Amino acid sequence: MKAKKILTAVTCLCMTAQMFGYIQPVFNASANGTVVVEQPIKTEIYDIFQYKNLGNYIEIVATSTTAKGAVVVPEQIDGLPVKSAGDNAFAGNQNITSIKLPDTLTSIGKGAFWGDTALTSITIPDGVTQIKDETFLNCMSLSNVFLPDTLKSIGVRAFYNCNNMISVKIPESVNKIGSQAFDSCRQLRYINVPDGVTILEQGVFSNCALSKIDIPESVEKICQNALPDGINQVTIWNPDCEIEVFAILGDQSNVTIIAPENSKVQEQAETYGFKFAVLLPPTPVQGDANGDGYLSISDAVTLQNYIMGKGEIKNLSLVDFTNDGIIDSFDLCLMKQALLEMGAFNPIPPLESPNDIVNLTADIKSESVEGKDADETFVNGQTNFALELLKNTVSENENVLVSPYSVVQALAMTGNGADGITKEEFENVIGGGIDFDELNKYLYTQRTGQPNDEKCKLLTANSVWTRNDEGRISPYPEFLQKVVDYYNAELFKAPFDEETVKEVNKWVDTNTDHMIPKIVDEIDPETVMMLINAVTFDAKWRSPYFKEDVWEHDFTNYNGTVQQAEMMFSDEYNYLEDENATGFYKYYQGGRYAFAALLPNEDISVVDYVNGLTPESLHNVLSNSQEDYIRAGLPKFSYDYGKELSEILIDMGMPSAFMNADFSKLAPQGIFISKVIHKTHIDVFEEGTRAAAVTGVFAADGCPAYPEKEIILDRPFVYCIVDTETYLPVFMGTLMNLE
Repeated sequence: MKAKKILTAVTCLCMTAQMFGYIQPVFNASANGTVVVEQPIKTEIYDIFQYKNLGNYIEIVATSTTAKGAVVVPEQIDGLPVKSAGDNAFAGNQNITSIKLPDTLTSIGKGAFWGDTALTSITIPDGVTQIKDETFLNCMSLSNVFLPDTLKSIGVRAFYNCNNMISVKIPESVNKIGSQAFDSCRQLRYINVPDGVTILEQGVFSNCALSKIDIPESVEKICQNALPDGINQVTIWNPDCEIEVFAILGDQSNVTIIAPENSKVQEQAETYGFKFAVLLPPTPVQGDANGDGYLSISDAVTLQNYIMGKGEIKNLSLVDFTNDGIIDSFDLCLMKQALLEMGAFNPIPPLESPNDIVNLTADIKSESVEGKDADETFVNGQTNFALELLKNTVSENENVLVSPYSVVQALAMTGNGADGITKEEFENVIGGGIDFDELNKYLYTQRTGQPNDEKCKLLTANSVWTRNDEGRISPYPEFLQKVVDYYNAELFKAPFDEETVKEVNKWVDTNTDHMIPKIVDEIDPETVMMLINAVTFDAKWRSPYFKEDVWEHDFTNYNGTVQQAEMMFSDEYNYLEDENATGFYKYYQGGRYAFAALLPNEDISVVDYVNGLTPESLHNVLSNSQEDYIRAGLPKFSYDYGKELSEILIDMGMPSAFMNADFSKLAPQGIFISKVIHKTHIDVFEEGTRAAAVTGVFAADGCPAYPEKEIILDRPFVYCIVDTETYLPVFMGTLMNLE
């Protein structure tokens, strides 16, 4: 700890020195013996970063110790691309939870992230070819790391003591993994060895939780301590591979070596006391996404990455579980189900306490259900809900973003357990008066009909978490069957302790593509059930912006102050107009979704404009674009938003769910909704838009507390992400200032 404090102090002093213009000269002796004074490259400060301008690119050399939460590294500084993160560039920070690296980055230095103990996830840009020595050393919270297909090597102790990682997919492009690269990753259960690696270096997987590993034919040598002592199956494809003494520690009689018959490996296995089994020629295995001849959790990781546009699958037919010629989230769900049935899929580490988190998804088989296409009744009801949600959440002095689609998914799951007046209120508020039997069909078709490819995708995930105390909550099978059939919900029974908090947040982080890392900090003692929806939107513009389209331009905030914005200019041809505002559509690839911007007339405040909208006027302006030329300017922006929705939903017309609830179709116990948490994130940039939402409905037992009322105000710049088939907004927001 002293060493870390000293390093932090030195970094702060260095950054302070640069702010005051102090540059330490470098003295070098020339060939003729004279002393030449060379001025080093000047280091400067940008936001929380210290950087060097190296002439044609920027290198980040340090990060302020005040940095916390989600950190975004800019693509450009001083008009130059940020291409390098230098040695120790982000090291030693205990408050950064995620780092978004720019696509311009091509180099990451030694120890760049070491000691970032709160860092949970990171994606390495495609231009990076090396993970250098000790890059992620002691990143003890790191659970998700996505490595690019361009990666060639992983350095010494690169991920040492990253003991929160469960699985890692190493790209096939990697041909060298340094010694102790994954040493002491104590929860690491699944990892692949790429086909180009020739040596498993000393201690590379020491102290991991691997139970088996497949070593490709390219590997010629397995060094000391390369494999952990808990491993029980090692498949070696190279018959001449050399196994050093003590390559595997522990009781060697418990380890089975699988290799070609009458090979050097068999000879060594018998000499060292390993069990031996003959390696049979591989046969195609349904679900084998990574080509190792087995169906395992690593295949689920590979398939999930492929669906998200990362990585490749050699034989697509092996992962097409639905036999429809399309590889999508349905195939992933069926793969998970197959893994569950064979006992090979456990998405969380096993808990030593008796209060294990149990995945019940496989216990309730999804049954075929009937959907229903969106019609005027459904569209009107959803438009009304979307507009009322925006009206009740906008605020004059903050950026707001809500996903009506996400909120409806979470509330609809919950409402399937309601009865009496509580059920009627659910139907009126989220369905526009549609009976739940019909609403389920509409929402099923809406959820399953979304696009899902690398150009435009909207992914939906649902889950139900139940406290493992049947005296307090025991959901009816009929209720669980509905949320599985219509909402494809995963079902979990859990102790609702700290481990449950971690797993709920891990589920949220994964299903929002790491844009929203968590939904809860703790679970209230009275909470007995959590119904959670997660939505991810990721789409490329049909016409992206180029460097020359982005200019510095004034942006006036809600309070009248003016700041500089990176304004993206383009020619658009879909004009939006009503009597109080003008705007435009900018389409995403495929045309299914579009970004709608509405700017109120100068003599009308945004508050008055939003409050003056009706479901009919909103639908009319979104569904009646005109072909006309517009010179459009759209600022780049990115922000997070969160809101507790209980009082808002009460004001919208469903008070009984929170006060005198009737959830008699959900469980025999008396429960009510204690809170509804909604969180969102959005990035609007040159290439497209990424957005995510998560909605959690928290059900409690006991007596409800009656909430106080509050007045919610509105704000200036309104935007939507619109489904152009139904003209329903799946995200709605207002931009008051550029954060």
